Amino acid sequence: MRIQSLDILRGIAILGILFMNIYFHGSIIIGYAELSPKPLSDSVIEVINTLIFDGRFRTLFCILFGVGMAIQYDSCKKKNVSAELFLKSRLNWLMLFGAIHAVFIFGGDILVLYSVCALTIIKTLQLPLKNIYQTSYKFLSISMLLSLLFVLVLLLIGDDSTILRTSSEYTEMYELWFNSYGTQVAWQTGIMLGLVITSPLIIYWQITGLMLLGVFLYRTKFFSKGFSAKPFKQVFFAAVFFTCLDILLLLTVNLSDEITSVLASISAIFVALLYTHCVIRLLKNKNKFVTVFSAPGKIAFSLYIFQSIVMAIVLRYIFPALHLTAQRIDYVVIAIVLTILQVALAHFYLRYFSQGPLEYLWRSAYQRNVNKHTKRQITLSKQ
Repeated sequence: MRIQSLDILRGIAILGILFMNIYFHGSIIIGYAELSPKPLSDSVIEVINTLIFDGRFRTLFCILFGVGMAIQYDSCKKKNVSAELFLKSRLNWLMLFGAIHAVFIFGGDILVLYSVCALTIIKTLQLPLKNIYQTSYKFLSISMLLSLLFVLVLLLIGDDSTILRTSSEYTEMYELWFNSYGTQVAWQTGIMLGLVITSPLIIYWQITGLMLLGVFLYRTKFFSKGFSAKPFKQVFFAAVFFTCLDILLLLTVNLSDEITSVLASISAIFVALLYTHCVIRLLKNKNKFVTVFSAPGKIAFSLYIFQSIVMAIVLRYIFPALHLTAQRIDYVVIAIVLTILQVALAHFYLRYFSQGPLEYLWRSAYQRNVNKHTKRQITLSKQ
């Protein structure tokens, strides 16, 4: 039976990711450069991003990725199918889709890295719940320690100067990026490979820890009942403490985007869990509005790529000069419009089809691989 909260959370996650990614869809190497003087709206949106968006939906999506692995693993065991073969085929094909996305459309792709990390923890899925939780806790602890170490190193040796929109450095980067599509492909390829190669330094531990946390939460029926009173209070106060710390640092210290992003990844764990609990509680209370996000969640893979294609066309080819003058509020308006469009498109599409186009291609590809391997094994066993 399909768990409704998972579809809703997946929809919220895939739509929420856009509000942070949009600054990089136009140019992955530039992102958002500050204006001088800095508009008040920029400062307000930075606080809102830190409070609601930064790292939150990426973390939620990662937890849900682990849930998906657990569902597929348990399903394979019930059907007496090799779970390792099935998951490897599924992840390898997702990695290929992600690589195409990263190289040719958006260098900030997460699918390649998620697939690589997930491949390393397949065998962990067969462990008892206690061991899965302990492994998740260990990985997330390692991630937090490495994150803090990374921040200290950047503070000691990093250059905290902000690139202004009016600087010659920004102009050079802008002209380099928009010079040709071939240049963009080269940069995006390098970013994808660099992210995977350097992932063991921090991000690998965080992603795998969150995936295993998702496995644990799914198998303990969390997505049907939410937190009980005591753990809810613990998660709530942790979320408030770390988020307040993030905002305090944002308002008082001139930190680079790299540092603020790393620090936000810690508070994001607790905030993502709160978001999940709230959705579950709203569903229990028969809230109708939250179910609007169920349709986007059912075709999240297709919408994720759709976001990148639309944003690449709009921000790189139709309005490339937008980056020279746009404020954060302009990007937020674009994200809101695209979000409404995606929700409407998802509901319309699912009236006529049962799964998204990329979900269909992905499933057909990995299922074909599994079937071929199974037939080969049967043939060998008869010889």
